[in-house]
Amino acid sequence: MLSNNYTKSYIIFSLLIMSCNNEITINSMESNQLKNETSLYLKQHAENPVNWQRWSNSIFGFSGELDKLVIVSIGYSSCHWCHVMEDETFTDEMIAKLMNDNFINVKVDREENPDVDQAYMTASQLMTGMGGWPLNVITLPDGSPIYAGTYHTKEQWFDILNRIIRVKETNYEGLEEIANNVKSGVIDINTITKKNEVSEFDKDFLSRNTKIWSDKWDTNNGGDIAQQKFISPSKYQYLINYGSIYKDEQILNYVKKTLDIISNSGVIDIVEGGFYRYTIDPEWKIPHFEKMLYDQAQMISLYSNAYKLFKTPEYKDLVYQTINFLNNEMNSSNDLYYASMDADTDGEEGKYYSFNLNEIELISSEQTDLFNSYFNIDLDKPWDNNKFLLIPKRDLKSWLSSNSLNEDEFSKMKERWISEILKIRSKRTKPRIDDKTIISWNALSIIGLIDAYEAFKDDPLLTQAKDKFNTLLKMGYKNNMLVHTFKDRQYQDGVLEDYAFLAKAAMRLFQTTGEEFYFNKSKEIIDDSIKYFKDEESDLLLYTTNKDLFTKIVSIDDGVIPSPNSIIAEQLFNIGHIIFDDYYLDQSNKMVSSVKEIIDGSINYYSVWANNILNRVEPFYEIAVIGSDSDSKTKLISEQLLPNVILVQSNTESNIPLFVDRFFEDETYIYVCQNKTCQRPETSINYALEQIPYLKSN
Repeated sequence: MLSNNYTKSYIIFSLLIMSCNNEITINSMESNQLKNETSLYLKQHAENPVNWQRWSNSIFGFSGELDKLVIVSIGYSSCHWCHVMEDETFTDEMIAKLMNDNFINVKVDREENPDVDQAYMTASQLMTGMGGWPLNVITLPDGSPIYAGTYHTKEQWFDILNRIIRVKETNYEGLEEIANNVKSGVIDINTITKKNEVSEFDKDFLSRNTKIWSDKWDTNNGGDIAQQKFISPSKYQYLINYGSIYKDEQILNYVKKTLDIISNSGVIDIVEGGFYRYTIDPEWKIPHFEKMLYDQAQMISLYSNAYKLFKTPEYKDLVYQTINFLNNEMNSSNDLYYASMDADTDGEEGKYYSFNLNEIELISSEQTDLFNSYFNIDLDKPWDNNKFLLIPKRDLKSWLSSNSLNEDEFSKMKERWISEILKIRSKRTKPRIDDKTIISWNALSIIGLIDAYEAFKDDPLLTQAKDKFNTLLKMGYKNNMLVHTFKDRQYQDGVLEDYAFLAKAAMRLFQTTGEEFYFNKSKEIIDDSIKYFKDEESDLLLYTTNKDLFTKIVSIDDGVIPSPNSIIAEQLFNIGHIIFDDYYLDQSNKMVSSVKEIIDGSINYYSVWANNILNRVEPFYEIAVIGSDSDSKTKLISEQLLPNVILVQSNTESNIPLFVDRFFEDETYIYVCQNKTCQRPETSINYALEQIPYLKSN
C-alpha cells in the first residue's frame, strides 16, 4: 500500500503533467500569470499582487488536491466598476495575501469566455436576485458556487473572504449543502424538456402577452419602466413587426416615441457617434459610458428598419453616424471591428465626455445661454465634480420656436459648437479600445450593414459587409470549427452565438446578393451548430461544447443580445422555406414549442422568440425575384418593411427548390409564395406586393 505522502506526490506530479497543455502548474499558482495574455482585461490585472490564473478547466483538479476554494472573478475591459475594484481591492497587499494563501484565484474575461460568465451569472442571479460586473464568485473545488456578488469595496471583500475561510474550517458540510442547492437550481434553469407534440400558437397568445408587456412601458420617457435604461434593440424590432402586421397605431406610436427619445438622449455620443451601453436613470440622461460593438451593430439594424417604416430623416443620420463611429474608432487592421471602448480615461468614468464651466464658455463663446439651454445644462446641478454632460433637448422644434431660431441657423451654430468640442477632446486621453475580435459581434455588424444598405441603397455598405464576412471565414475558423475570439494568434473556442449570428449574416448576404455561396454557407453553419451543440434532453441547443463547467447552459433569453437558440430557430425556418425541407421546419417548430410555456407572460424578455411565433400565427411569405433584373427589383422591394416575409433573388437558373423552373431569360418575375405554392408571377412590384394582405394599405 502506498504511503499518503507518496500518493499525494504522485497525484501532484500527475496534475503537473496533465496541466502542461493548459499552461497551468502548481508552481504557476504561486505568482500572477496574466502578463502574457492578449486579453486587455486580463492584462489590466497582470500587475496585481494577487496570483491570478486565467480560466482553465484543470483549475478544479488542482483545487481539490491543494484543499483550496476557488475565486472566479469575471469582468471586461470597458467596465467602470471592474476598474474600480481592481484599483481599490485587488492591488491591496493584505487582500492579495489572504486570497493567495487560501484560494486559487481565477480571472476571467467574460468576452473571451461567455460560457463561464453565463454559468456563474445564472448562479449569482439565483443566489442574490441580481447580477452585474465585476462578478466575483467563490466555489468549491468542483466549481460549484457557494458565494456570488458583484462590486465590493476592499473592506467588504476582506470581510467576505474571512467569513468563507471560517465556514470552510468549521462547517464545510454547510458549504457543500449550499453548493448542491445552487448547482441543482442552475441545472434546473438550464434543463428544458422535450415536448411530445409541437405547440399550437394563435393570435391571442401574442396579443395577450404584448398587452401584459405594454403595462410595463414608460409612455413618458420611452422604453420599459426601469431605474436603469438598456435599449435591447430586438424588443423594438418585434414591436415594429407586430404593429405593422396588425396596424396597431398605439404600438407603433410607442416605438417611434421611444426611438425619437433615444436618438436625442444621453445614451448617444452626439459628437463622435456611438451608443453607450445604458443610462443609470429612467430618462435616458446619464450614461454608463462604455461603447460595445454589439450595441452599435444592433442599433444600426433597428434604426435602418425603423426608417423603412417611418421615413424619419434623423434615423438615417443616426445610422450613418454610428457606422462612421465604428469605421473611425473601432476598425482593425484586418477590417473587422474591435470589441469595445472603455468607460474610463485617466482613471475617471466619463472624463472624456464631460466639460467644466470654462470649457463650456470656450465652446459656446457668446451663445452660452443657448448652449446651456439646448444641452440641458443646469449650472447648479453638475453631473459630477463640477462637470457637465451634453444632453440635447428632446423636442428640437419647440426649443427652436421658443428661442426664435430656424433650423438652418441652429445647424450652423451646432456645427461650430461640435467643432470646438472636438478641439477640446483632441487634447484629452482617448478611451481605451479593447482590440480583441469577437466573431458573433462582428457577424451582428454585418447584419447591421446589410440592413442599412437595404434602407439607403448605399453600395459601399454592402461591399463592406461582404468583405467583413469573407474575413471572418478566413480568420474565424480553427480546426474546422468557429472560434469565439482571436487576437495575436490566441483563440477561444466558439460558442453557439458565433454560429447563430454568422449563419444569419450569411443568409442576409444571400438575400441581398442572390449569390448561392452565401445560402450554402448559412445552411452549413446551421448544420454544424446542430451537430456540435445538440442537447440530448431538449429540442434546443447547448451554448457551449465545454463539458467541464459545473452546469450545462441552454441560453433562451433575448436580452441585450438575442438568444442564439431563437436565432437558430429563425434560420432553420428560413432555410426550410427556401428549400422546401420539412426537416428544417420541424426542427424550428420544436425549438419554438420548447419555450412556449417559459415565455408566456414575459415576452419582453423573449422578443426574438415572439417574432418567431408571429411568423407562425400569421401567414408567412416567400418573395422570390428571379431573372436578369433581379437585383434592381429586389433593391426596390427591400426599401419596404417586410415582416413575415423572406425576400430572396436569383439572376440565373438555380437548383434551389424555391427557384426551380422559374427563371426566364427575357423577363424578371416576382413570385409571392406561401406553403410551397406560388401565386401568379408579376413583373410589377406593386402588383406582386398586393398579394400580401397586410401590405395593401401601406
